[in-house]
Amino acid sequence: MQSINLGEKKCLKRSRSFSSEMPGTDTNVAKPLEDCILFPVEDIVQYPLPGCGSPTSIGFSPDDSLVTYLYSPNQNLCRKVFVLDLKNGRHELFFSPPDGGLDENNLSAEEKLRRERSRERGLGVTRYEWVKASARRKVIMVPLPAGLYLKDQNAEPELKIASTSSSPVLDPHISPDGTKLAYVRDNELHVLNLLYHESKQLTTGADGNVITHGLAEYIAQVRSVSIVYCY
Repeated sequence: MQSINLGEKKCLKRSRSFSSEMPGTDTNVAKPLEDCILFPVEDIVQYPLPGCGSPTSIGFSPDDSLVTYLYSPNQNLCRKVFVLDLKNGRHELFFSPPDGGLDENNLSAEEKLRRERSRERGLGVTRYEWVKASARRKVIMVPLPAGLYLKDQNAEPELKIASTSSSPVLDPHISPDGTKLAYVRDNELHVLNLLYHESKQLTTGADGNVITHGLAEYIAQVRSVSIVYCY
């Protein structure tokens, strides 16, 4: 065994010298006003919250060449449909509501209840769907208080079904093949053939109080929303 000379052992630890005094902070010196960040109370309580005006409802065109989204250039609740061309990276306005779109003054009673149950607070354009048309056409369906619009990328918006406060068009959806448009009106389920421009009522017998067709009753909608939020 090798003998170890304790007297010749080297100290492996290196002492570190510290300053005996920590630098102090002068709390009595006030910062100039121009160096402070002013955050008014009005900005704190506004909706959407500051910095949260980001794109929503992002979707792809059927051929995956375009990306659409809802966005408010003014950073408020009133949104429009914008499009991003993936080939050239250009952002453009796709659809702007001809009449300003949805606001708190032109909502039907049925739409107000639906928005409350779905926790929807957006205005202007709140939703849209792509229509699977021909390869050359890029078309979306946009529901508004005035009715259901079809918007081709290279054409003006076309009002396909007019809506009124006494007889609103609710919960419209495009069929997977893009040939039909289903919606609820006067508590009955309807379908519009987009190829032949013919509308047909599919259900009968709804009274609006006990029986409704095409829409879940109030308790079922509230329970479904609650389950989603729990997860």
